[in-house]
Amino acid sequence: MKKLAVLLFTGCLIAMVSAFGQDGKQKSASHSNLRVTQIAGRHLLDLKECTDCHMLGSQAEDKLTPMTNKRSVEWFAAHVEEKSTIVLRQEATDRKRKRVLQDEILALGDFLYQSKAEERKQIEDMAENVFAGGYLVYQNNCLNCHAVASEGKDIGPSLTTVGSKRDKAWFIANLKNPQQFAPESVMPKFDTLPAETLDKMADYLTTLKK
Repeated sequence: MKKLAVLLFTGCLIAMVSAFGQDGKQKSASHSNLRVTQIAGRHLLDLKECTDCHMLGSQAEDKLTPMTNKRSVEWFAAHVEEKSTIVLRQEATDRKRKRVLQDEILALGDFLYQSKAEERKQIEDMAENVFAGGYLVYQNNCLNCHAVASEGKDIGPSLTTVGSKRDKAWFIANLKNPQQFAPESVMPKFDTLPAETLDKMADYLTTLKK
């Protein structure tokens, strides 16, 4: 019995060490394997009120019909354009609105058509502030210069493991004024964004770890 108790204690201790660092602070889960478009796509399902009529499961519930991949990508794009309101960003011109619509279709399609079951569960289990932060990173066009999990551009450094190098305070300061850390940086300042938005973006970026 003593040996069993020792084994159980050791197992619990290992689990605690895995979940907490040496300083006793709880470690945040890493989301560096997820594409920002996957996270944004899931959030857009709610913002565009798709979940008022549809559900993600394979079986219908009450009046909700399941979202399946039986439809073609072309049909899906046309359906989104016809049936929903643009919510990702508000733009003044038709040309810019079409661009935003394409960004929405890309994110929705990535989550619904390309995400694996374990990735969907990982997104569903994300802390609310981190989930919102991932969406805000997409909304504010960070992928136009940076990549996460091979999605995005390489104009700026990859963000895939940036959470292993920087802390939350640094991310907020860098978003407000990138040039204070890299004077030659062409990254725009996000100092006009609300503090809550910057806070959530930073919360997400800290989870991008090895």
